[in-house]
Amino acid sequence: MKKMWKTVFVMAAAVILAAGCGAKDNGGQSSDASKEVVISDVVAKIKEANPVADERVIDDFAVENEMGLAMDDIAEYEGVITNSQNDCSLIFVAKAKDGKTRELKQALSDYLDSLTSNDLYVEFADKIEKTKEAKVLIYGDYVVLVIAGLDTDYSNVTTAINEAFGE
Repeated sequence: MKKMWKTVFVMAAAVILAAGCGAKDNGGQSSDASKEVVISDVVAKIKEANPVADERVIDDFAVENEMGLAMDDIAEYEGVITNSQNDCSLIFVAKAKDGKTRELKQALSDYLDSLTSNDLYVEFADKIEKTKEAKVLIYGDYVVLVIAGLDTDYSNVTTAINEAFGE
């Protein structure tokens, strides 16, 4: 009987030891846990590199009617756009609903194309050229569009976006 208990205890200890050796300490986080993204923090970080003069909040009406995005593709978003004719700044960050990242990226790309397709007004040429440099970026389920202001370097904007997403 003693041999049986001894064998059970040895086997249990071996199982516990094996399980303990395979575990890693990730500071209390599971290895597959991704960094939590707070959209307002991302927008604030981008604003540091790309100030938006006389900003106007991008609301549901603007998302659907000005930008042409489908609210069914968006889980949450935040954005601002300049309300000044002297600049062209825009910051828009959205989390796509499951499986809708590609559709959201395409819709934002289409919106960006629409902004640069009309070059009839020579007084807006500098803004159109700056807007042509903008890109739609994807970070996991998040889609980002930033149009840098006339006095802002896109490399600073890209750095701010990467930092905001922890890259």
